[in-house]
Amino acid sequence: TPERAWLGEVSAVVLQQSLRDLDTAYRNFFAGLKGKRPRMGAPRYKSRKDTRQAVRFTANARWSITPGQKLRLPKIGDLKVKWSRVLPSTPSTVTVVKDGAGRYFASFVVETGPEEVLP
Repeated sequence: TPERAWLGEVSAVVLQQSLRDLDTAYRNFFAGLKGKRPRMGAPRYKSRKDTRQAVRFTANARWSITPGQKLRLPKIGDLKVKWSRVLPSTPSTVTVVKDGAGRYFASFVVETGPEEVLP
């Protein structure tokens, strides 16, 4: 419908991930009320004062790092990246964060060995 057309502008995996995060937050909250885990506060809405935005792409979203060292995100395209270090293994998840100053940062989840300490 025209009212929900904006949902097609982003990857479906991102929308599903946000629902999964909300479900985890409520499960942890109610498990704390029942005494099954430490007590946690109720999930809160986003703050109007915090302008940070984040989006997380899992492996199911089909994101990739191109041979030209660009980050390819679904429904966004290829992004030029300034790499701070070489990734030790293939990443499973990428989180893109936009801070209040309008800068973008990408954070990767990678597998490392128990003896390997990264800066």
